[in-house]
Amino acid sequence: MSERIFSVAILAIAASVPVTAHAYLDPGTGSLILQLILGGLAGLLTIVKLYWSRITGFFSRQPVTEIDADSGAEQSEQKDER
Repeated sequence: MSERIFSVAILAIAASVPVTAHAYLDPGTGSLILQLILGGLAGLLTIVKLYWSRITGFFSRQPVTEIDADSGAEQSEQKDER
């Protein structure tokens, strides 16, 4: 199945690339593309950082609980229960 998806993706990329390009891409265009890639990566890393406890909680057996940011009271109560 994944081999078929890979083949379709390669075919789509090959079909979308023109044989001859009648355009001029100045250095500003490359800069814009680089900014888009780096901005997207920074946004993705921020989302992962914000939701890391939910992501790890999904794959672990223990439920994720909300921890009080000021005192951490629930975290200490959970350790006492175990």
